[in-house]
Amino acid sequence: MTRSSLPAAPVPPAVEPLAPALEAAHRHGVRAATAGLQDAALGGLRLTGPGVPTLAEAAVSSATPFLRSPLLGRMSAALVLHPPAGTTSGRCPTCLAPAPCPTAEALLW
Repeated sequence: MTRSSLPAAPVPPAVEPLAPALEAAHRHGVRAATAGLQDAALGGLRLTGPGVPTLAEAAVSSATPFLRSPLLGRMSAALVLHPPAGTTSGRCPTCLAPAPCPTAEALLW
């Protein structure tokens, strides 16, 4: 089999920057919390009125550090293994790809 008859290597999906993805998740969480606070199934505990979105934002903001910390800790550990700058040879010390390797790119904010 010649090189030209080999199938093309798959193209990796574009990696979306992480910060916008985390902010989008936060917005989704606020919308979900707003809906939950206004849920009729809560009966007499149901909240209504213009203050509900503010309460939902506060609730999600309070919980966010606890939800993000395990994720950020794992990301930090992965960046130690796949430093964006690579080594003095310009390669990732773990996967030996040219720096920044795909893993480091996926973890960059």
